[in-house]
Amino acid sequence: MVCSYGFSVELLAETASFRDPGGQLYHSTFPLPPVSTIVGIAGAALGFSFQQVWEYSCENMIAVGVKDISLQERGKPPGKGLDLWKYQKIVTKEVRSDILKREFIFQPAYRLYYSCRNLDTLEVLNQAFRSPAWALSLGTSDDLALIKEISPIEQINEIPGGSVDLSHSLIPGDQSDNFLFNWEVITKEPIAISLALPMVKKLPVQFFFETNGKRKGSKYQTFTFLAEFHSLKNPCPAYSFGHDIISLFQLENG
Repeated sequence: MVCSYGFSVELLAETASFRDPGGQLYHSTFPLPPVSTIVGIAGAALGFSFQQVWEYSCENMIAVGVKDISLQERGKPPGKGLDLWKYQKIVTKEVRSDILKREFIFQPAYRLYYSCRNLDTLEVLNQAFRSPAWALSLGTSDDLALIKEISPIEQINEIPGGSVDLSHSLIPGDQSDNFLFNWEVITKEPIAISLALPMVKKLPVQFFFETNGKRKGSKYQTFTFLAEFHSLKNPCPAYSFGHDIISLFQLENG
């Protein structure tokens, strides 16, 4: 993939929730917004429905990435909580009641990355974030996001040979056998810490859209969520956005 131009958007929120689509009554959250959420946020800025922005992104071969910058922005990693919902579902004349548990992330900060070969397309998107058509959210409509910073558009470059330093980010592919704990950094921590394994999930990268707007995943790809203290044994493709080194996923028509 050749990426010529790119910019980033820094978002802060009190809460965020990125539901694993496989959950039923227990909605676990991904630690970072997946590709569909990153694209959906761009759609809110542009005033597009999800179908419109997904097709727009595929047609223009927009590439996206994300990095958790909570430690950098807030001085601590984001917290995590569990929300308890009681809801009633009306089915014809019958009313069903159930309990739903939803994980959420507390006070996260993320930097989203958008890249495209077409400078005009990227300028439209960059300008949309400066005056969003709709409110931006990191999950549900309650998880409102604040735009702290929008970087200018710049030329980005692929890192020769890739990078192994991609912690706090979303990476295409299964990296469960390709990661190491960064013990040099861990041993310097002043307090005891908990270590987490990378999260590996199959996420939709193509959708089938029904006439009523509903969507179903039609093609899935494996992604790895790398957390703090993770590094890679073998480098993965990465790109430079100023001082940031980021893995990108490019959308395209199937």
